[in-house]
Amino acid sequence: MTYLITGVTGGLGNGVLKALSKTVSHGEIAVLVRSEEKGVPFAEAGYAVRIGDYSDKESLVTAFSGIETLMFVSGAPGQAVSRELQHKHVIEAAKAAGIANLVYTSLANAEGSHSVLAPDHIATEAMIKQSGLTYKILRNNWYLENELSIFQDAIAGKGFVYAGGEGKVGWALKREYAEAAAQALVQSFDDNHIYELSGPRLSYADLHQALETATGKTIDVVSMTISDYKAALVSAGLPDEVVGIVTAIQSDISAGELDVTSTDFETLLGHALTPVTEAISELLA
Repeated sequence: MTYLITGVTGGLGNGVLKALSKTVSHGEIAVLVRSEEKGVPFAEAGYAVRIGDYSDKESLVTAFSGIETLMFVSGAPGQAVSRELQHKHVIEAAKAAGIANLVYTSLANAEGSHSVLAPDHIATEAMIKQSGLTYKILRNNWYLENELSIFQDAIAGKGFVYAGGEGKVGWALKREYAEAAAQALVQSFDDNHIYELSGPRLSYADLHQALETATGKTIDVVSMTISDYKAALVSAGLPDEVVGIVTAIQSDISAGELDVTSTDFETLLGHALTPVTEAISELLA
């Protein structure tokens, strides 16, 4: 078996699977899921199903057996077993199982980032570099899908509300990040690489203008301070943990944590990214 993709029940991992399947036969691809039940639709589609959990290293060693190249989609934070420990399990299991190549989804400018999301990625990148595996680290910037609720509320007449100030972000569609990952998987692993996958640098003001163009609507802008934004989320009844992470990300954007300039994304894809107005239209559709 040549490839194994993790995270296939999530949006990014499933997107990588779909993109890779356009150039690689289903018989050369395995998927990692947590249970046989979750694996049924993948088995029916012709993929090899491996059962394992990031929290259980031994299950991963077994699941990774016979795999040459691992697509390691980062886990979700806030679980009973810390994300850093889960990622340690994946890397150690990959080594124990004899995997040769690894592709990991990290965070924009990870080593220099002060983002609330950065610490686990910084630790994981360090572990990968020390592992002896041949690797490609994909430092994903920000999914346009993350702004869908802002778009929907704006279209519904609630205003285009944000607290990211004038910070720049390299937004792109999740499917484009997935396509880039699939390209990384099939291209040569003759050396280690770190790719900064960032789209054109845009502010929320730029995104608002693109939304108006995409929808043909005039939409009010509501640019808030971080404290007022947090108060609004609390007033809306969002759980404390959601308020905390959403507010922290807006603060990160305002501080320029996602302001990255790079041509790696288009180089890896082999073509230009979808222009933001078209990307918004695609997302809303």
